[in-house]
Amino acid sequence: MSQEWLARAVVAASPEALVVCDANGTIRLWNNGAQRVFGYSPSEAIGHNLDIIIPAKLRKRHWDGYHQTMATGQTRYGDQLLSVPATHRDGHRLSIEFSVALLRNDDGRIVGISAIMREVTGRRNEERALRGRLAELEARLADPEGATH
Repeated sequence: MSQEWLARAVVAASPEALVVCDANGTIRLWNNGAQRVFGYSPSEAIGHNLDIIIPAKLRKRHWDGYHQTMATGQTRYGDQLLSVPATHRDGHRLSIEFSVALLRNDDGRIVGISAIMREVTGRRNEERALRGRLAELEARLADPEGATH
């Protein structure tokens, strides 16, 4: 088994969405996990930019940050796990968590960025419901008279 074969096998078999974009933001790698999460096949996604999954209202902010990162070689997120909304091919909203890695050539120049993404919509919805229920219970405890009426 060569390292190249192993790398291809890991990318292909990963249930997480693995996406690589070049310095201009064009998708260059889109695995089967990305297809499962976002609904676009690799042939539909590769060659396009991330607008296919970024909600319209967040695109300017995303691209401002993306281009700054490509120009400076710095990302303020480092190794943090980020949580953002995304859009599925059919238009429904997703909640995703992801981490990024800057990709550099042999000269150290940034040539792209990779992201490993996981859809967490179900968990986010459960957390939101629990926070709502907790707020309701706390309000009842704070006003015992209101709770009995």
